[in-house]
Amino acid sequence: MLKNNFNNNNNGFSLIEIMIAFLILVIAFIGLIQAFPFSQIMIKTAENSSKASYLAQDKIEQLLSLGYDNVSIGTIETKQRLATSSTDYLYYFQRQTTVDYLDGNLQVSASSTGMKKISTTVYYTNNISKTEKSYNISTIISQR
Repeated sequence: MLKNNFNNNNNGFSLIEIMIAFLILVIAFIGLIQAFPFSQIMIKTAENSSKASYLAQDKIEQLLSLGYDNVSIGTIETKQRLATSSTDYLYYFQRQTTVDYLDGNLQVSASSTGMKKISTTVYYTNNISKTEKSYNISTIISQR
């Protein structure tokens, strides 16, 4: 009598199981790969927003350092690019600054009341929607 030396024990993986496992890994990998460009866009959008806030604050600080009497009323900066060279990161930002008199109710006034409102708006492009966004900051300076 011949003894069968083959085990009928199926402990290995079939080709179908290996292919399904590989397919799941490929789909997961593709999902991860697609997340990287989107996250880069999100990071750039946040970076531009931060830069816009710094650029607006910088202009406000420049004007505050001049003192009340040396800050002119009207448009200090028309909306224009902050750099002329496209290799400079400031090229992609535009800034506009205005100064107005304020009355006791913090409303714009035509005459001097001892308070001025400085408003600075920085414009930049949102990397996700490709639309223009703006960051506005205002402060009040008073006569001493």
